[in-house]
Amino acid sequence: MVDEKSSEYDQKLMKAVKKEIVEGSQVFLDYDGTLVPIVINPEECYADTDLRNLLARISKKYQLFIVSGRQISELREFIGIDVNIIGMHGAISYIKGKEVPLVPDFYQYQEKVRKIAEMHLEKQFQGLRVYNKSSGILLHLGLVDNILREKISERVNELGQESGMDIYRGKDVLELKIPNVNKGDAIRKFRDQTKCLIAGDEQTDEMAFRECNECVTIHVGKGPTAARYTVPDVYSFRKILETLVR
Repeated sequence: MVDEKSSEYDQKLMKAVKKEIVEGSQVFLDYDGTLVPIVINPEECYADTDLRNLLARISKKYQLFIVSGRQISELREFIGIDVNIIGMHGAISYIKGKEVPLVPDFYQYQEKVRKIAEMHLEKQFQGLRVYNKSSGILLHLGLVDNILREKISERVNELGQESGMDIYRGKDVLELKIPNVNKGDAIRKFRDQTKCLIAGDEQTDEMAFRECNECVTIHVGKGPTAARYTVPDVYSFRKILETLVR
């Protein structure tokens, strides 16, 4: 049975996207949880053929940017086509084939991350998986018992204080990242004067929604949001993106 209210809302959103996002406009899209579903093994988040084709079509008509907490190299491998990328929550960019740090001390954090990685926290906490992101470090808690999660959180708090790095808390993840960077500020660095489309699913994306509230902002998933619009899941959002290339 078709949910009439949901269908009406989708039509309203599609019309807004079609009206406000004209050819040549900028499109800023989160990756995990927005373009692809969240998976238990983050190293397996490859874009499927339909998504690659959709992004390729969008990039021909619009200024497309993928904005993510992931590394540039990882996103390029997952996406499989050449697109503009803002990585590490806004600390580095890959534009027209060239990587450019967006913070002056980007590479200084690599040594701090190396030292934390050498602590082998995954050996101290059963089920914990640690991913070295070069200038940041991600701790994945998807396989960790609830009893251990508080202890891991306490340890990460200590490491944050010792290293001077910020702590990001997401869905089953804790991350030590370069301080004072966020998607909202990063997107502003690349914004032109026209309205853009911004979409994402987590707290890092909320900063972008608030920073660019004059744009078409779309939250993917449940929960409160500063975005103008909400869609329930990745595949509902892909239908909205299809509107851009019809």
